[in-house]
Amino acid sequence: MEDCIFCKMFTGEVETRKVYEGRDVIGIVDMAPRFAQGQCVVIHRRHVAQFYDLGDEELAQLSVGVKAVARKIRQAFNTPLVSIFSRGIAVPIHSHIVVYPSTGEGPMDRVMAAFMAAEAVRRTSPAQLDEIAEKIRTA
Repeated sequence: MEDCIFCKMFTGEVETRKVYEGRDVIGIVDMAPRFAQGQCVVIHRRHVAQFYDLGDEELAQLSVGVKAVARKIRQAFNTPLVSIFSRGIAVPIHSHIVVYPSTGEGPMDRVMAAFMAAEAVRRTSPAQLDEIAEKIRTA
């Protein structure tokens, strides 16, 4: 895919601020952070939309990159939390994980607080848990 912006990041054709580089993984500072300043994106080189579509070794490489970037963010921003987010809709051609410093008061924290306040997350009965677990196990 010659027009792939992420591939161009790997080759250096597109300017990035790399904070991590592994064999097939890079971590870059996100130029348009949605969650916090210091947000980074850890990207795998292979063209797949979701992290679970990577091979086991490829996923291990991505995970090592995420961990390294998270530790760097924690130290750089002296933050108690580092959060990760993966969805694969905004850039559906490269599996990537968003890693960002979190103080407990950012946009995602407010979303979670709103869910909790609205009781959107309810306790699940043991019978429902059994049904859900079986559904997932047998998928």
